[in-house]
Amino acid sequence: MKNTFIASIAATLISSAAFAEGTMPTAGPVLSGEVSLDFAETANDKFGGTMGVDLDINAGSLATVALGFSAVDGGSATLNNWTVGTQVGALGVAFGDDNGVMPGAEGEQTLAAPAMTESLAVTTGAVTVALGFTDWTTDITDISNVQGAYTLGVAGLDVTAAADYNLDSENTVLGAGVDGLDLGLASVGGAMTYDVDAEVFGYEGVATAMGITAYLNGDDTDLLQNIGGEYETAVGGATFTAGANYNVDTEDFTPTAGLSFNF
Repeated sequence: MKNTFIASIAATLISSAAFAEGTMPTAGPVLSGEVSLDFAETANDKFGGTMGVDLDINAGSLATVALGFSAVDGGSATLNNWTVGTQVGALGVAFGDDNGVMPGAEGEQTLAAPAMTESLAVTTGAVTVALGFTDWTTDITDISNVQGAYTLGVAGLDVTAAADYNLDSENTVLGAGVDGLDLGLASVGGAMTYDVDAEVFGYEGVATAMGITAYLNGDDTDLLQNIGGEYETAVGGATFTAGANYNVDTEDFTPTAGLSFNF
């Protein structure tokens, strides 16, 4: 019922916008998404579960809407992240709180992650620039940080260079990511970041083979901090995942499991 309600509102808004511009879509918005059940270790060596809902509404050239919800049994649904985007000529424009362009990996325990809340991202070709707002609900002119990324195809690899500049702290975080190196039995990639003020270099290497994604990471002060991985397989019409992370320093072993359904 909630999915239908949300989809109806989105369809109404998109159709109204098209009517105002004098262009009516030939077909209605296409709704797709995922429902996931995730289980992880909680306090006192117990395991707890959470439910997540991701919705994508594609209205062709008019707009694309991505909504990420989480829900707790007996509680209300919470909108965790959202993005609304469209294509304007050669420019892709997106607004929301899920538009950061810094490279990521799998565990990401040692990569610098500059905060970016609501932002306006503009993409043309291989270049993306995002302006982050301190609080867009009170002052749309107050920019907190600026991120930029450039992705280049090199010898079958996708190589991304990125940077974040915080206007308040004047700190810069540099990042780079590599994806798509095919070694036959496995494909490998990874990411690295450098925080200029903290003078910390972080890295993570990732390898994928036969449904298993494994990673290891660290930084220049502690080269090996985490080793982890996840196995993914199809079970009927669902996707089952099971994984774990091992912290080398604390010797903590953290298993996870999940079940998701796409529609």
